[in-house]
Amino acid sequence: MRELKRTWIHLVLLVGAAAFAYVESQPKDASDKPLAPGELELWKAKPDDVTSMSLEDDKRRVSLERRSDKAGAWYFGKVEPLPGAKTEPDPSNPHATTVEASSFASVTVAKELAKTLATLRAKRSFGAVGEDRSKEFGFDKPEGTLRVTIAGTEHALLVGSTTAGSTTRYVRDLGTKVVYVIESSPVSDLKGGAGRLTERNQHEWKWNEPDSISLAAGGQSKRVVRSGIEGRRFWADANSADQNDETSGNWLGKLERLRPTGYLEKLPEGATKVVRAEYRIGSEEKGFFELYVREDKENPYLLVTEQLRIPATVTRQVAQEIVNDLVSVLPGAELPALAKDAAAPAGSAAPAGSAASAGSAAPAGSAAAKPAASANPAKPK
Repeated sequence: MRELKRTWIHLVLLVGAAAFAYVESQPKDASDKPLAPGELELWKAKPDDVTSMSLEDDKRRVSLERRSDKAGAWYFGKVEPLPGAKTEPDPSNPHATTVEASSFASVTVAKELAKTLATLRAKRSFGAVGEDRSKEFGFDKPEGTLRVTIAGTEHALLVGSTTAGSTTRYVRDLGTKVVYVIESSPVSDLKGGAGRLTERNQHEWKWNEPDSISLAAGGQSKRVVRSGIEGRRFWADANSADQNDETSGNWLGKLERLRPTGYLEKLPEGATKVVRAEYRIGSEEKGFFELYVREDKENPYLLVTEQLRIPATVTRQVAQEIVNDLVSVLPGAELPALAKDAAAPAGSAAPAGSAASAGSAAPAGSAAAKPAASANPAKPK
């Protein structure tokens, strides 16, 4: 019996060692995977070496430029109309395609795109193909030119039509004229423009990760901590960690729901900070949230976080609720005059759940306590 037990122990240890060896032998990155039969690499590099990626057709150029800061790498994106492209809607032809210039931040999608394009693999090669066969691969009416700059060297591929399965497409190296079949996803991502590439998340980490948040607005400050037991967590004032601060918790939930609707290249002159939140896990700062207000009738509020990098416009109604309820979270906080002017115009319905919609009177100094001023908003730069 004892011998049988020893045999089982040895067998378990052997299986465990074999499993560990198998995991360790697996490629750490997709580019390290062995080439499939017929597959080949057009070029090979590290994602950090990719400094720019772009797709240009006859109407626009979509580009991503790598930048970095203390939070890590991110990409500054632009959509630029090319000469001859329609940039204004045509009333006589509402279905005509227009190109709108825009700038945006891209992190999550751009990083994955850089991984793919750093080491680009082709499913197969057709060798050098002459112009007489352009129509066969869709190069007579190309969908654009894909350009990838890696460590100062630009690689350019003319993008042809999709293959029969539509998950791959033909491309031709502009230098060698060699035609390849590659995955469609990199081209599709860049073709999607700002709608596909724009960063939508405030932070790279999940909302339930931070265990403390420091808030500051209008001369007042406060620190809240995550308390309670597993499954019943709540936010509490750091000075009363065992008591559920429901007002702060509900307000922080509104911060979480705020999402970018567009981007500006920089903060407009005269934009004023309304509130700042700093998130921590233990003593480590994980990120921040800053809400600004500017003179603009349509999009008065702007959001900046460590993930978004540049100012993002946000939904006015949700941002206004955050501002309206701020004095309940930080009593005595003084709102900027612009925030008061950005409140919903007189006569319009107050946003559901905001301080203005409550049965009690709005707190003194809050945005809901004053009607909107008839300002002449300055255009954003």
